[in-house]
Formats: sequence, C-alpha cells, structure tokens
Amino acid sequence: MTAAHRPFWYLGRRPADLGSEIDEELRLHLDMRTEELVARGMAVEDARREALRQFGDLPGTREYCRRQDEDKEHRMQRALWIEDLLQDLRIGLRGLLRAPMTTLTIVVTVGLGIGATTVIFAAIDAALLRSLPYADPGRLVRIHTDAPPNRFPFSIADYLALRSQQTQFEQIAAYAVRVMAYTDGTVAERVQGRGVSWTYFSVLGVKPAIGRDFTEEDGKPGGPLAVILSRTFWQQHLGGRADRIGKPIQLDGAGYTVVGVLPEAVGPLERGQDLFVPVQFVTPPRKGPFFLTVVARLKRDGSRATAVEELHAINRRIFPLWRASYQDDKATWGMVDLQSYVIGDVRAIATLALFAVALVWLIACTNASNLLVARVTGRRRELAVRAALGASRGRVVRYLLAESLLLAVGAAAIGVALARLGAGLLREFGASYFPRTGEIVIDGPVLWLLVGLTAGSALLFGLVPAIHGSGGPVEDSLRASGRSSTGAVSVRRLRRILVGSQFAIATPLLVVAGLLLASLNQLGRVDLGFNPRNVLTGGILLPARQYSDSRAGAFWDELQRRVEAIPGVSAAAFSDARPPNDVNNFNNFDLEDAPTPSGQSQPVVPWVSVTPGYFQLLGLNLVRGRLLDKRDAVLPATAEQPVVVDRAWVRRFFPDRDAVGRRMRQGGCTTCPWTVVVGVVSEVKYVGLDQPNLGTIAASMRACRSPTSPRSTSSSIARSHVHDRSRCSSPRSPPSRCCCRSSVSTA
Repeated sequence: MTAAHRPFWYLGRRPADLGSEIDEELRLHLDMRTEELVARGMAVEDARREALRQFGDLPGTREYCRRQDEDKEHRMQRALWIEDLLQDLRIGLRGLLRAPMTTLTIVVTVGLGIGATTVIFAAIDAALLRSLPYADPGRLVRIHTDAPPNRFPFSIADYLALRSQQTQFEQIAAYAVRVMAYTDGTVAERVQGRGVSWTYFSVLGVKPAIGRDFTEEDGKPGGPLAVILSRTFWQQHLGGRADRIGKPIQLDGAGYTVVGVLPEAVGPLERGQDLFVPVQFVTPPRKGPFFLTVVARLKRDGSRATAVEELHAINRRIFPLWRASYQDDKATWGMVDLQSYVIGDVRAIATLALFAVALVWLIACTNASNLLVARVTGRRRELAVRAALGASRGRVVRYLLAESLLLAVGAAAIGVALARLGAGLLREFGASYFPRTGEIVIDGPVLWLLVGLTAGSALLFGLVPAIHGSGGPVEDSLRASGRSSTGAVSVRRLRRILVGSQFAIATPLLVVAGLLLASLNQLGRVDLGFNPRNVLTGGILLPARQYSDSRAGAFWDELQRRVEAIPGVSAAAFSDARPPNDVNNFNNFDLEDAPTPSGQSQPVVPWVSVTPGYFQLLGLNLVRGRLLDKRDAVLPATAEQPVVVDRAWVRRFFPDRDAVGRRMRQGGCTTCPWTVVVGVVSEVKYVGLDQPNLGTIAASMRACRSPTSPRSTSSSIARSHVHDRSRCSSPRSPPSRCCCRSSVSTA
C-alpha cells in the first residue's frame, strides 16, 4: 500500500490477522513434517503425533511468533507515520512559503495570543498555584487585629502580650518598614529595610547563606546593633566580600555589625528589601500605634480553631490593661494563611485577566481559521488533483492539518519570546500591581500550557479549513474556476460564521474595555484638591541619631533656602506625606467636645507634618482661621499644639459648627497637651483616588525623626539639582528619586 493510497487512520494489520497468519504458518510446517514421516512408512496419526512431539511447545511458539510480529508491525507503523508526517510537513512548508503574507499574519496574530496567555498564566502560577518558598508554608499564618469593618496590624503592646502568653505556635515574629540612611563615608543613600523581631527568619525557615541568623541577645533592649543584608546589597555596596561579615557598616549614623547575608533566592516577604535589623522591643506607654505585621508558625499538632480561640482569649485578657488608650471592646485578633495574606484580593483580577487573554487567543485563532478557509478555497483545484491521483480525504485532511501545525509552532515560537519578555517586565515592574512577580518563571506547568496552546491552536484554526478543503465531489472541484469556488454559497456562509464568532468572542472584551475606560475617565475627573501642575517631589531621609530637634529644624531651613535658590523654583516646602496616595501616619484621637463612648473605637485619620508654605505651594485655599507659620514650630512641648484640618474633616466631625478652636488629644494619650484646630483649608486626597476622604490633620514639622519628603515647585528642576542642594546641606542625608508630581498624580 503506497502512502498516497493509505488512509490517515491506517494502523497496519490487526492482532486477529496476525494470529491467523501465524496459525497458518505453523499448520503448514506441521503438515510438511507429517508428510515426510508418512513417506518413511509411518501411519498418518502416528506421524502427526511425532511431528507435534518434535516441534515442542506449540502454544509457546505461537505466542512468541505473535509478539515478534506485533513488535515488527508497530515499528513499521511508527516509521510509516513519521515518514508521512515529515512528507506532509515538507510539502506544507513549501506551500506556506509561497503565501508569505498569509503565513506571517497568522503566525504573528496567534503568537500574540499565545504569548499574552502564557505570561498571564505564568503570573497566576507564581502567585496563586505555587506554595510560598518557605519551610512547611502550610503552617505559616499572619495574625492581625479585627475591628470590623477594618483589619489592621498589631501594636507593640499586643505583640509583646501575644509573645509571652501564646501556647499554640512554635514561634511568632513581627516586622515593620524601616527606611534607613546608609553611608560609606562619602555619599549617603536611602535604603529600604525592615525592622524585625529576632525570631523573624527562624519562623519563616530562612537561613542566611553567609554568616548567622539573629539571636535572642540581638533582640534585647540595649543589645548589639546587628544587620542581615540582602545578597544584592552585599554585592553592590560591599563588593560581595566575605570578610565584611562581622564588620560594621554605617546606618542612620550608627555602626551596625553585619552578621549575615541572605540567599539570592528569597521569598515574597524579603524580596525588594536591602537589609534587616532586629527591633529591641520595650513595653510602650500606650496601646497604639498599630504598625507591626505579625507572622507565626503553628505547632505541628496544633489546631487552627484552637489557635484562634487562644488569640481571642489573650486579647480579652489584656484589653482592660490598655482601656485608657484603646476603647474598642469589639476589636479582637484573627489570623489568615500567610499565602492568602501575600496574595491579597487579586484572585478575581487574575482570573479576569486570564479570561481576557484567552479570549484574545480565541479571536486570533478564529481570524487565522478565516484566512485559511479563504486560502483553502483558492486551492480546491489543487486538492482535487491530489484526490484524483489517489489521495484519500483523510490524507488531504492530514496534509492541511500539518500546515496548521507548522503555523502553530511558528506562533508558539513568537509566543515564547513574548512570554519571556513579558515575564521579565513583570519581574521588574509588576511588584506594585501583582504579588510574587519576582518568582515568575517560564517552566514546568507554563511550558505544558504552551504545548497545549500550540496543539489547540493547530486544531482550532486548522480543522475547519481542513474539513472544508477536503470535502465536495472531485469532479466539481476540477471543473470549478477560482472565482466560482471562492464565491460559493457554502464558503460565504462558513466565513460569515467565523466572522460572527469573532464578534461574539470580542464582545465581552469590548464590554470590559469600555468599563475600564469609564473607570479611568472617572478617576481622571476626581478632584485631587490641589494643583499638580509644575510640582516636583523628592525624598530625603534624615538620620535621627545625628540630629537633635534644633539641628533637624536648621537642616530643613537651610535646605529649603538652597532649593528655593534654584533658578525657576518659586517655592519649596516639606512634609512627611504626598497626596494623593502617600501618607505614612494614621492616628486616632479623642475630641474634647465629643469624646468617644466607652467600648467604641476612636476615629482615625491621616496626620501629616508640614513646614510653613506647604498649603500655599499646593494651592490649597484657606477657608477659616489661619495657616501654620514658623512660630508654631518652636512652641514648648507642653503648650497646645496648633493644627490645620481640611473641609472633609470638618464635614465628618463638625458639620454644623465652627471647627476652629476645637481641641483633641491624639493617640489615646491622656497626659499629652491638647491639640487645637487653628485653621481649615480646602480638602486634599491622601488615601488614593478611589477611597473616600477621611479628613486630614496637618501639624507643624518640628522634631523630624521620620523620613520626610520635600516638595518643590518648578517645571525645570532636575534630580541633580535637588541632590546637589541636599548634599551641600548634609552629605549624610540621602535624597531619593525626584519625580514630577503632575505625571504621577493619578497613579
């Protein structure tokens, strides 16, 4: 049987055929031997018995021959199948090269769909499907404070109580953001770090690649100043030298001994951090503030339900101790799996993104199928000639599917390149939008998905044209002209169906795109509360250890003077928050005129520290009272502290009364001096464009013991200008990036 006449489903002889042939051969052999023995004078029956005796194990021989024939037949089938496939691929490749534009269009469009689907699945695989890269991650949990509808971190008081009283966890740890100033003696740099409890790495099961972990001694008040570095920081700043272990580096003006270096591959909690320093916790005077993220490892034989019950019991037990500074008796403690905490609420977004790119892939395949139908229709005469020469319909279908497979493989090659590019971009820039992007890799399940997309593409856009091209009477196809064939009713109907399918698949995408555009338009129309035009921002970290209150104030005054001296700068001011979505300090307070009822939580709003001129710089309007001035920055610590609030704060707390002159105490501190409202300004957003304005309290920046962000107004100011001025003021105060406020105001 020739390849041209062999149907594509041909698999050679069946096992029953092989068995009958073997039986026939064995019977012939026995008959010939029987005849020889009869010729020598033996009786027929005796000769038959003797022939069987001489032959030996007839059933065993039959089975052996059957296995040998089946193996040979299978080898022949595979060889013929591969030979036919290679022949179809060679012919198909030549045919595709004769139509370069159609080939290129299909490969590129389907490749885009495969690449987009692959990279989104790779992100989902890294974030949602893979376990956290920690030891026994199923026992890791994050513990938080529950005050419905809010969920927020722990305070130091809560953490110390939990650490001393819990029995359901092997260990617990806490961490918080710690931005520090690193200097090598000449240039200062702002580095991103974390202040952690000494148990942090042991809870996660992370061991330093070089050096040691923190010890209990490192976490005791008055203990040694130690630091564990990321591998990137160690290589970039210390040259990757092992002899720097055990030596001090300068952080915030103090010497921290380098005790260890982390491995290159780290988990999502460590990724993006330059260094880790142990926090030496002491019992605070009040319950707040709430800023500690607490993680814990359950005991192997522990129960989650029992652990939650214990959390509730400890919280109830310590509540009376801190009632003066925290009155919400409905607040309790809860816990979630650490993986759920890391992932957040992106599951729905990730599913929607995967659904969207899968639709794009389907649209690309449908478009490719439409193009191939048109191409096959124009080749009906060629395919009819093949059939007339003996090719079966199945063989023609296989040939056309081989062409589709070549197109799908080409599209997959483009898809792999795009997926690698997209994965690299997500690793570099996606951390702010999607969790665990640093763990995205193109391997394992992602490659299997790629194989599935390739095979699926070949079938989706190849099967309909193949069946269409192989159908119909050969005589009609040979007699039909190219025009009449293309214009056939069945062809037009098929192409209309494919085009309609594209529109049907695209409709959900258009709806989603329309909703996104509407959301973007709505965000663009949100009133920021200030004029972002020609506003530049930058960040400067002032080491608290090196600056007393008076020195810090002098530093900011001198820096402001130098920045304002830059040509084109009309004003400069400083604050520890940047609208619309960069505020570091949320604090609770109690109003003198409307104290919080017992058992309820105190209101919480953003508190920002500013220098004089801040409100004028942002173009905020004074509604009532006065603005802050330089006199407010030098008031005695025991005097009433003046603050300015915005209209959103007034609407929330004094909608029908004058807010100027109202007094409050912040943070649950009953012995602190009163804070008094001296002015009201127009409202400005600090908590994002999509969040309701809670109201803001602005106080005078006096003892600058936290990172602050300078604001300067100029359309021409450049990064080097701000860096030069700040280093002239203090070479140990590291400036960070400067950016145009108008370019990021809606971020």
